[in-house]
Amino acid sequence: MPSKRTLDLLKAAYYSAHDPDLTQDQIASRVGLTQVQVSRLLKEAREQKILREVIRFPPDLSPEDHLEVVNSFFPQHGQLEEALSACSKRLSKKEHGGGSPFKKLYVVAAPGIERDDPRMRADAVRSFGMSAAGLVASYIDEVETCCVAWGRTIAATVDYMPKSKGTASDRTKRFIPIAGEPTNHEPNGIAPSDAARRLSLAWPGSTSLSLRGVQARIPKSVHDEDGSEIARKLIGHSNNYRQIFGAPDSDDTPLISEVAMIFTGLGNVDTSRRDLAGVSDPWYTETVDAEGPDVLKLAVGNIGGVWIARNEISNADKDLVAKVNERWLGAQYDHFKGCALSADPGVVVVAVEPDKAEIVLETLHLINVLIVSRQLADALASRLLEA
Repeated sequence: MPSKRTLDLLKAAYYSAHDPDLTQDQIASRVGLTQVQVSRLLKEAREQKILREVIRFPPDLSPEDHLEVVNSFFPQHGQLEEALSACSKRLSKKEHGGGSPFKKLYVVAAPGIERDDPRMRADAVRSFGMSAAGLVASYIDEVETCCVAWGRTIAATVDYMPKSKGTASDRTKRFIPIAGEPTNHEPNGIAPSDAARRLSLAWPGSTSLSLRGVQARIPKSVHDEDGSEIARKLIGHSNNYRQIFGAPDSDDTPLISEVAMIFTGLGNVDTSRRDLAGVSDPWYTETVDAEGPDVLKLAVGNIGGVWIARNEISNADKDLVAKVNERWLGAQYDHFKGCALSADPGVVVVAVEPDKAEIVLETLHLINVLIVSRQLADALASRLLEA
């Protein structure tokens, strides 16, 4: 069993990695040490390479000691993780007859994300990305293929992705975009193809595919007049699109069906409409332009572009949401479900805004690893632990 000093070192390193705004005095107060002791512990953690840009737990650390460190950062961590797992089991049974995809919760800092101040919110997302990057990288390290989505939170995480220290022969990956791009809107944050390319640079020798020039969805007005499905045939002229999502005349298995990891965010109408810079999320705006805003009132939010219908609406209205998803040209519900049930690590989600609690709770059966801000964790805890 590690000594108290070892656990103190890990706690100091964990706090430093997951809340970069904390001073050494603040860390000392939370760990129960002096500032001088914390300074020495952080220096030692860096010398031992436990703390670089992010914390890397020693491989021989027991699960119990690992949990003690994590729980000390967010005291309700263990309880919330269990509650999320139970919720995931209920959803899994309801949606596809069993299974429990949800496995792991991480809580990191995003100071100021709850404020109605664009600059503070932008800084909070950057702080979150800085802390989440090492966690996401640790999962990418273990896979050969990773599908990636878009958005502000994805962009902030990719910005701070630590460079792989491995050789090209044993660390090569293939990064795959989850969707094309909006027709009339400049991507805000990062587009899936850009994210895939930038991730490939962090793992030397890796490759990426691009869906640059491929639209994100077929507008309803076009679909309704397209009995011959010319729009879908046109999309199929993209070689990369056929590789990722398949083609009717091919026996090859689509790459999206075999990815070991999908790295994505979550969206809801409020957060997609309220951008940090005063501009709506372009994929949300694309959907509004192509489908009309009224249909999105029927959805609780989306995971990687797949809209999830509200529970309380009629079956006819749920069918309307399903039709919206049919016109979406990116990864579909079944792709998320398949990855969550059969792949390792599966679906890895980053989410920062506290008002995304509802969409988190409605998609747990599609999520394996959840990385959230402390504010979002508080919102989830208030729903699951205080009911």
